[in-house]
Amino acid sequence: MDFTDLLSELTSGDGDMPSRETLTAVLQTAQKVIEDQSVEISHLQKQLFGRRSEKVPAGQLSLFAELLKAVAERVPEREPEEDETPLPKEKRKKKARRKPLVPTQTIEIPVPEDERPCPQCGEPRCTIGHARSLVVEYTPPKFEVIEYLRETVACKPCEGEIARSEPPKARAREGAWPGPKLLGALIINKAVDGLPLRRTQRRFKRAGGDFGSSTLSRWEGFAHELLEPLSMRIADLVRGAHLINLDDTGLRVRDKTVEGGVVNGKIWTFCGRYFDPGGDLSKTIEYVSYAYAPTWEAVHPEDWLRGSSAILQGDAYRGYERIASPERGDKIGRLLAGCAMHARRPFRQALESGDAAARPFVEGFQKIYLIEKIAKDRRLLADERLELRQAESLPVLREMRARARDLRGMPLLKPFEQGVTYLNNQWDKLVVPFEIDGRLEIDNGEAERRLRRIASGRKAWLFAGSKNGAERFADMLSIVSTADAAGVDCGLYLPSIIEHIDDWPARDLDQLLPTHWKAALDQLLLEKSQE
Repeated sequence: MDFTDLLSELTSGDGDMPSRETLTAVLQTAQKVIEDQSVEISHLQKQLFGRRSEKVPAGQLSLFAELLKAVAERVPEREPEEDETPLPKEKRKKKARRKPLVPTQTIEIPVPEDERPCPQCGEPRCTIGHARSLVVEYTPPKFEVIEYLRETVACKPCEGEIARSEPPKARAREGAWPGPKLLGALIINKAVDGLPLRRTQRRFKRAGGDFGSSTLSRWEGFAHELLEPLSMRIADLVRGAHLINLDDTGLRVRDKTVEGGVVNGKIWTFCGRYFDPGGDLSKTIEYVSYAYAPTWEAVHPEDWLRGSSAILQGDAYRGYERIASPERGDKIGRLLAGCAMHARRPFRQALESGDAAARPFVEGFQKIYLIEKIAKDRRLLADERLELRQAESLPVLREMRARARDLRGMPLLKPFEQGVTYLNNQWDKLVVPFEIDGRLEIDNGEAERRLRRIASGRKAWLFAGSKNGAERFADMLSIVSTADAAGVDCGLYLPSIIEHIDDWPARDLDQLLPTHWKAALDQLLLEKSQE
């Protein structure tokens, strides 16, 4: 009997009245539904109007303060290697200061000639200094249409062979209108800044470039044609990595063949990491690749990962079990690691909704993440970090698991119940970074962060124009996100490689990867500084 049936029976006046046990059970169920809905409404309101950070203010959690101090004291300081810079002593963090402004242009304003003589003796006064002031100006970008006149020479007396000067280097391909900087700007506007093509068109028009949206779309396709071999190479490198963090987000794609004209597709991100053989986590190299899938079925990421034997780290998506199974797909068994961030999230939501039972779990995860911070600050090697986790973090995690097992099957509020269920069901994956491999992070935050620019961008462009457009967008994201992971400025990197990639030898394609490009640039800057 549900709440509606109970009310109908009470108001009808016919038959026997429901028993007290029935009334109590129905009212308790109704009360739980009301509480769950109140928590869900509170969570949705926070998503719309509140802060989304999952960090819990330090003032709310003080239970482990002294214990954490003791943990930090027990972690040994690493002895620096002979060729390694010793760690600086921890200091109180100072407020970040603005970088000093460096003048790009200096204009000297001389004293007028009639004021230069000395008013007392009449002799000319000499310069003893300058009163310095700075003015910050903004120069809007502008388009330049550069005409190259390639000289053609011929011998008039004998009418022999004609000679012509070399074509300009600053172009993406022979006969192409858009230059490397323009193609790079198109990619940055779409994949980095999340601008729809119409907004890019208006921005270009203000800068003096009046181009139609169809023209810009063709140029985007041209840029993708040039860079597609590089995005494919990045995908191959991700498949060959030691670890792949993966996640997905929604991407609406226009399709006239379906009802409504829009397909709710998915775009997957795969973050491949190569670890240092010596366990130095600061030497980890990362490549990021994206792929479009028309549905959420596991067959799509499974096909993309075919042949890869990397460790997979993700959330509780059931398709990962299929991908990791040695009996399905490509028959390659893969180790699955879980995400502590997903395990913590429902407990944090429950605590924010006033459920005090979630506090021990939130405090436990707070301690685990602070231990991770200690390991990072001390620059521990992978094996050292694993030992620290086993000694300090694993007991806390096991204590939370034991508490969650005791709560299983009890009537709990919705977020708290979800957290208990997640902790119980995902336990084997959650403990992988704590028990097996210290190279892994304890959560899948890297993959989630790589999806942020899509989540923010689709608020502006709403959907991809076609399946091909979605795939093209994924390839562009692969290149700019790999550049971000390498600490490379896309504004400098993209025009540089677009200018050379068309005639670049395929066997040397790795030299155009962001990691190699950055190393070459650093070497060039070092040589210039030594001149």
